[in-house]
Amino acid sequence: MANRWTWRLGAMVFVSLAAFFLVRGCAFMPWNSGGGSVSVRVTVCRDFGKEVLKDEAIEVREASSAMEALQAVAEVETAYGGGFIQAVDGVASQYDGGAGRKADWFFYVNGQMADVGARAYEAREGDWLLFDFHSWEYSMFTPVLAGCFPEPFVHGYGGSPEGIAVAYATGRRVEGEELAEFLASRSASSCRLVQLGGEWRPDDGEYALLVGTWQELAGNEMVAEGFLNHARLGLFAFFEGGELRLLDAAGSLARSVDGSAGLVQGLGARLGDGESALVVTGTDEAGLRRALDYLLGADSRAPRPVPGVVLLPGGKSLALPVGRD
Repeated sequence: MANRWTWRLGAMVFVSLAAFFLVRGCAFMPWNSGGGSVSVRVTVCRDFGKEVLKDEAIEVREASSAMEALQAVAEVETAYGGGFIQAVDGVASQYDGGAGRKADWFFYVNGQMADVGARAYEAREGDWLLFDFHSWEYSMFTPVLAGCFPEPFVHGYGGSPEGIAVAYATGRRVEGEELAEFLASRSASSCRLVQLGGEWRPDDGEYALLVGTWQELAGNEMVAEGFLNHARLGLFAFFEGGELRLLDAAGSLARSVDGSAGLVQGLGARLGDGESALVVTGTDEAGLRRALDYLLGADSRAPRPVPGVVLLPGGKSLALPVGRD
């Protein structure tokens, strides 16, 4: 009889312990007791940052997805098996296949448009995860948000850039050295300085800054092709007939600048491949200097998720896309 009660007592203890660990999710098991966290910034905004809805610095578990980080700060509705963001805090996709306005949520990592959905991207330490709701009637993709500088060059995409290149036009080595020195003190990635040639492109995995006046940069194939195909790349400023043309969110001409102006704009045909670049240029030398000073002053202002910035005389700046006069 004693043996029978001993057996029953042991069985009851076993069942109780099993239930305890099931309920607590095996929290005390060695493989579940640790697990680090990463710090990220999550920004939810509209119309390329014109209206900021959420902007929070949070910590998430290691290996968390960008979707999980977004869900930690906002109410999210998904579609197509959870991989597509349908709505954030009630702001929903407006494309239904008809003739209505085409507007959706777009996901960026440190200023570069992701080539995967938010559920498939693993958040890394220091990542700035941007979710912007904007129209894609003009262009489906705007690969680089130049206003996020220097984030792409510091934290990269899925990890630090494999390398950084500062390509300067003939006669612009001093300007190139200024940018290279600025980035070398802020990024863990190696930075090389190179003179820009007609066929030059960044190496695989390399982030690039191209510096020179428009006339000096136009001979480079990548730059010329990019500005010629501005709609395909989602660029909201381009040079034509000696003037700088500025577009609104719908891709219509909003204004032209025929005087001195600087321009900082992203340039990159593909998504998440590390070959995107920022063009630092101007209609003339004075405009180029303003564009360069704008980037070198990045530490004194908050970065903005805008595709580009135009610098006018007198210190005035215009965020792209621009509104109509």
